[in-house]
Amino acid sequence: MDLEIQELNSDVLGKKLGQKLFSPKGSLLLGMGAEIKEFHYQKIKEVGYQSIYVLKDDYSDVLKSSGHLISEKLRASAPLELKGIYRKLMSKDKISISNGKKELSSLVDTLIREVNIKMTNPPDIIDLKRQEDYLYQHAINVAAYSILIAQSVQYHQLKLFDVTLAALLCDFGMHYVDEEILYKPEPLDEKEIEEVRKHTILGFQYLGRNCFIKGLIAVVCLQHHERYDGSGYPKHMSGDDIHEYSRIVSIADFFDAYTSDRPYRRLHSIEEGIEYLKEPSGREFDPRIVRHFLSFFE
Repeated sequence: MDLEIQELNSDVLGKKLGQKLFSPKGSLLLGMGAEIKEFHYQKIKEVGYQSIYVLKDDYSDVLKSSGHLISEKLRASAPLELKGIYRKLMSKDKISISNGKKELSSLVDTLIREVNIKMTNPPDIIDLKRQEDYLYQHAINVAAYSILIAQSVQYHQLKLFDVTLAALLCDFGMHYVDEEILYKPEPLDEKEIEEVRKHTILGFQYLGRNCFIKGLIAVVCLQHHERYDGSGYPKHMSGDDIHEYSRIVSIADFFDAYTSDRPYRRLHSIEEGIEYLKEPSGREFDPRIVRHFLSFFE
């Protein structure tokens, strides 16, 4: 591939951008092929990107096939749309919550249609994220990967809808975590880790009690950090005791997080993510579902 990921620092000046970048409002920040000048560099940094794709040589092949699961248009608009939906779901107004749920259903349908169209191309390009919008960009990608897996295990339309909806909401409880912890540039201490882990329980409780989200959907909020070998949280469940929706979303959630920049570490490549799931460390996840997921990268 004629693209390479580089950490966003002064070394990128003068190079050509290898992927369109979007602002938090969904507008085009800088187009593919643009030469990165000092002004561009500062603006890209300002909106929260930590890594970018740059072009190595000719980029005609890149223009033909991006290798993304979803289109540039949807990558630009969907996180902003999901952010508005989350805001409505957190409202105390029942009508606002109801409207948020309707918009969420529409977004699920859009994502399923989109992935169906593009799933012939194996994903080989990471969706680079802005730190401020990480939660929403991450949720969109987790949903897209979950759709791939759910289709591979031959879920019918209703189950496919449910697992996609669950993926979009799995980190809803992160709204209760202090931003100083979420954006801390160093590894978290034990107390801070415990605070982050509460998002599973808090998201489960809020969506069930306040939004009347279907039980199995809320359960994924609770279980998506449980691990097949029992090493996860909050209840240290293992094997088939973890609902299959949660086992699907946990792989999608891990993979997108592992291949994303975070405040305390740089992203890993898709190849590194694949190797992690193939190695003994991958025993944290349901091996049958892992095989289905990895088949898309072969």
